[in-house]
Amino acid sequence: MSFLDNIFTSVKSRLPTTGGVIGIDIGSSSIKVVEVEEKNGIITLATYGEIQLGPYASKNIGESVFLEPKQEQAALVDVIRESAVKSREAVFAMPLSSSFVTNVSIEADADADLSSMVRVEARKVIPASLSEITLDWAEVEMTKVEAKVSPENKRNVLIAAIQNSALERFKILMQFAGLVQPPTEIECFSAIRSLYDSAETDVVIIDLGAVSAKLYIARKGLLMRMHRIRAGGAVATKRIADVLEIDFEAAEELKRSADKNASTYSDMKRAHNSTYDRAFREFNQVLREYEEKTGIKFEAVYLSGGGAMFPGTDAHLRDSLGRDVILSNPFTKVAYPAFMEDTMCEIGPSFTVALGAAMRAF
Repeated sequence: MSFLDNIFTSVKSRLPTTGGVIGIDIGSSSIKVVEVEEKNGIITLATYGEIQLGPYASKNIGESVFLEPKQEQAALVDVIRESAVKSREAVFAMPLSSSFVTNVSIEADADADLSSMVRVEARKVIPASLSEITLDWAEVEMTKVEAKVSPENKRNVLIAAIQNSALERFKILMQFAGLVQPPTEIECFSAIRSLYDSAETDVVIIDLGAVSAKLYIARKGLLMRMHRIRAGGAVATKRIADVLEIDFEAAEELKRSADKNASTYSDMKRAHNSTYDRAFREFNQVLREYEEKTGIKFEAVYLSGGGAMFPGTDAHLRDSLGRDVILSNPFTKVAYPAFMEDTMCEIGPSFTVALGAAMRAF
């Protein structure tokens, strides 16, 4: 399997497909699916759906859980059925918890074969035996500023790996759900594809998941830098529960239906925002260091993930970074009925990875 090669191809050109394609995003608190299909040469939204995983492990909605295989299989079958998905072709976005992605610099002449050198570097940076992972890599070009300050024999390489055990686990999961064995890619690449625009060479995405916040910096559709920190929606709910002295279930319900006029809103917002303070400060530092190194300036960042849907999160991030923040809406890349516009804008941040995975086939 060479999942990076496929990603590079799909960012730049259209791949043939038959019928619809499902993008599947299995997170730690929910599964999201998006089905798209081509109609008269236009990529069109067929259906979408999300199912919470907490109840499958006898936990609350919104909690981060690790499901046993049978529980996970039941959840996937349920969301496919409830969403009225018809296609059997799918693309699966592998969670970062089962993956590893990094950029390294290698000293090598311009005509040197990097394959063996990459494996040596991979042994240094990947916390697993190479026999336990599926490894891929690609060379990425330097900016003019980077090239000016780097030795002539320095070459930048993007290394990505997925645990073989995770690949086998999800292969069985897809077979159980009656899906054709899907291409697999790491979730960060799905997110980038979902928001990548060839007119915008350099893109920053901040993804707020259930248990972690991730920063992705991409150039020409390729991941250049990633930074991850523990701070997510489930963590925020726990903090809200502690501050308001209520249980997790009640706090999650309050968070999902946040009302700015409610008497508890100010305390809830303060607790929610404090969950991300450290992450946002670190992201700002990473961005500034990257800008200084490459000579690139980012005027705005995209905000995605379920955590982005709490009111005011974009403003909090804007204040922390001193940059414009754009709530991601990946559905702008597909056609759908006009009456769904408000819904697509509302749920867009949460479905960024799932739609990006589905778009791989186009």
